[in-house]
Amino acid sequence: MVEDRLQFIVEQLAERLERSVVIDDSALRLLAVSAQLGRVDQSRIDAVLQRRTSHRIRAFITAQGVQRARGPVRIPRNDELGTLPRLVIPLLDQGLHLGSLWLIDDPVLTPDQVGVALAHAEEASRLLSDRVAQDSQEMEGVRRLVDNLLRPDPRVHERAAESIRELDVIEDAPSYVVAVVRARRTHPVRAGGPSALTDLRRLAGEVRRRAPRRAVLCGTPRDVELVLIASGTQRESVLGALRRSAREHIVGTRSGVDCLERVREAREDARYAADVCGVAAGSAGMSDWCELGAYSAFQHLDRSLSGLERLCPGISALWDSGNEMYECTVRSYLGHGGNVQKTAADLHIHRTTLYWRLTNVERALGVDLSSGDDRLRLHMALLFAELVPQVARIKPATPHPVAAASTTV
Repeated sequence: MVEDRLQFIVEQLAERLERSVVIDDSALRLLAVSAQLGRVDQSRIDAVLQRRTSHRIRAFITAQGVQRARGPVRIPRNDELGTLPRLVIPLLDQGLHLGSLWLIDDPVLTPDQVGVALAHAEEASRLLSDRVAQDSQEMEGVRRLVDNLLRPDPRVHERAAESIRELDVIEDAPSYVVAVVRARRTHPVRAGGPSALTDLRRLAGEVRRRAPRRAVLCGTPRDVELVLIASGTQRESVLGALRRSAREHIVGTRSGVDCLERVREAREDARYAADVCGVAAGSAGMSDWCELGAYSAFQHLDRSLSGLERLCPGISALWDSGNEMYECTVRSYLGHGGNVQKTAADLHIHRTTLYWRLTNVERALGVDLSSGDDRLRLHMALLFAELVPQVARIKPATPHPVAAASTTV
């Protein structure tokens, strides 16, 4: 087995260099640990006993750039954390970080000793690369089952769900999380860089390596979209791995899926959460369907100008040339619950100017802003407009509030 051969490598290297050696994977999970030789610190003792690295140590390691390194990295002593200096050698396969080989660097390793460690690290890299290839073959069958979960025929995804349970490749949890990952449209593709599909395949591999075992399943990336299924009990671990790996992606999730048979309908909710995350003002890189608030009301509406007009007839006038400041004004006014003083302060304008603008909005749209019903329809329509592609194409750049304040009455 790969683990046995890795264990032989660390024991052989530790004996030769007379110091403790550890090999872990890209998620800092221990794969092989030598006997205690030479100097040791509490960090090593805790890692061996608990089979994991503390959050404080993880943060310190990340700050040293270990997981981005392409060659040996020397990590200095940290008295606050009680750690001795270490030499870290990344274990790579064609630039992909598979794990690290760690040695206590006290006394400081000589160049010859570093050369010996590099030779052992190269052998460990080959073993981990073989394990990744083996895992890829095994996961290909699982990916096909996940793809079948997403098919429209109920009999197909019911059989797929049963097969997944029989294979025991994910925890039999009380609930699951379905995630949809997409490349950001605004992120430029570098010349000679990987395609969106290749990037999603890389992302799927990274998430599997970072997440706990039996915590996540990945579908086959299609149409620049990747679907993942995570055990609800491991939700935070998987989403944490996804956040670290998908910084240049948009992620929509649907939590609380009570069984695998409902993954397909949950994917549609996750897709909508990704839509909102990708275009709605103020959204971060990840949104859960259960936390969309008012946006959840628009999921099944026709995302077009005609659908927008049905919510609030006449609202398209807000995006006519010359009306840019009115959209900014009415958004602020409704966002502050109709509070004139707060709206004027937000827009850096006098209240008289605000009243003038609001009167013009009422005339242009045929609404009465003193009517709760009209204000509700207008507010909902403005939120919905963020999801309408036609509005995004015709809408001029929204002026900064200070710039808008320079407009005279």
